[in-house]
Amino acid sequence: MQYSATHSDFEYLENSVGAKDLYGSDSSLANLFLLQPKYDIQLFVHKGILLRKYNGHNTRNGWGFPIALKSAEENFLQEGLRSAIEFILEKSEDEGESVCFCLCTQEQKKQIDECLARFFSSHALRWDTDRADSDYLYLTQNLADLPGSNYQKKRNHISRFNRIYGDGWQFKLFPENNIGEDILLVADRWFEEKNGWEDQALVLENESIHVAVENASLLRLRGGVVYINGEPAAMTLASPVSDTVLDVHFEKALALHEPNGVYAVINNQFAKTCSDFIYLNREEDMGVEGLRKAKLSYKPTIILDKFYGVAY
Repeated sequence: MQYSATHSDFEYLENSVGAKDLYGSDSSLANLFLLQPKYDIQLFVHKGILLRKYNGHNTRNGWGFPIALKSAEENFLQEGLRSAIEFILEKSEDEGESVCFCLCTQEQKKQIDECLARFFSSHALRWDTDRADSDYLYLTQNLADLPGSNYQKKRNHISRFNRIYGDGWQFKLFPENNIGEDILLVADRWFEEKNGWEDQALVLENESIHVAVENASLLRLRGGVVYINGEPAAMTLASPVSDTVLDVHFEKALALHEPNGVYAVINNQFAKTCSDFIYLNREEDMGVEGLRKAKLSYKPTIILDKFYGVAY
């Protein structure tokens, strides 16, 4: 796997990036690190602003919304955004490329449009959106407590799990416990069960999980493993987007235990440990019908739509 930004680059970003009012999974520094090979992400720092250029396809092609470093947060909307967009316009012109933005929220889209209209009136964007790109955000407390009738089925899944496995299961946190190898064991077995070698997206995802565990401290990862009769059965990994949002990057469980409620258990157990975040972002459904149904079943508080814009 090839990375354009190095380990030391991300050490700098982890200490320097401001994360105020960020909700989207694309803003997670861990995702930027892990998805570099998949989308050929280039990173630039210009006048205290982090700029991200995605060189993928369709809705993963273009510039992400500029992110202020801590030193530039105060004047971001007054001066920082203008400077960042000026950089993007000039770089696009120098490279003979159309100006494109991607993965922008409704509010970010509005801010870009207002900045263009005020300072760069010869430029305008035509925006569109793809429901498959929308992030699902949940109140952490809801996923931890599973309150009311909306979550009755989830509580039933957990009850079934407890009836079947009794006292023969436990949940361990990562990185507090030395369980990185068990996280990888679940990921690799899940990959094999899904015949992952036949799907390049699953190959890249599996490689990303290995890279994530290897760089857990750098990426500020937290997660956990559900053990059944002492054997790893399910795993999850997450990292902060901001002080209020934790992004769940990966969640896998072995097929043997899936019908017995193991996904509901690891979701619930992990949420109980994340009370320091208001929201859990469980990322997009990628247009997969079953995945969309599963994410909706947990009653998201916010469905965060993402927009991509092309100059016209």
